[in-house]
Amino acid sequence: MRDFTDNCVVLKISDYRDNDRIAKVLTAENGLVTVHLRGVKKPKAKLKPFAQAFSVFQTRLVCNRGSFMTPVDPMLIADGFGLCADLKTFTAASVAAEATAAAIGDDEPHTDIFVEFLKFIKALGGCGDAYYTATVYMLHLLRATGFYREYTYTENPTTQLSLLGYAQRTGYEARQSSDLARRALKYVCVEFEKNFDSGLKSLDSIDLYAD
Repeated sequence: MRDFTDNCVVLKISDYRDNDRIAKVLTAENGLVTVHLRGVKKPKAKLKPFAQAFSVFQTRLVCNRGSFMTPVDPMLIADGFGLCADLKTFTAASVAAEATAAAIGDDEPHTDIFVEFLKFIKALGGCGDAYYTATVYMLHLLRATGFYREYTYTENPTTQLSLLGYAQRTGYEARQSSDLARRALKYVCVEFEKNFDSGLKSLDSIDLYAD
């Protein structure tokens, strides 16, 4: 039996049976877990806000048998509805979430990545470009998983490589907004795929929501 209380952020939601959903959840102290959300497709389901990608909550998670965990008395910290309302923002968040799940893939603690992902989704809610924000996060993710590469910094980037150097130096606070950010995000995602030998399905959607 596995039983713990932790802070959580939903990386992915998928349908399960008639009224349930399964969530891939990143926890602060217990790594990546699979959570069974029962009855959340029903109109007045109390767990409906927790069955939303990028929602953040605290809960006790219990697993008696099998691989699914069950939330007990979850407390919502932030819902993910705002990040799902805009398609470009949703695409950026989905790419980062998919890469995070691929990079972790176990139940070992990854507190640094958890904290960084929370910073990322908070930054997505600001006024910056979603693709630039995701680029900054992807660079952090690669560094946290041992695949650091330093790119040359320039104050006024004109190529995707120079934008990566700019993103490494300035982080989320910068407000880059251009097609250059889209190309930089695609580049760093391809680098991720090479390092992890894992394809990112969300990557195909980046070009659909370009400026």
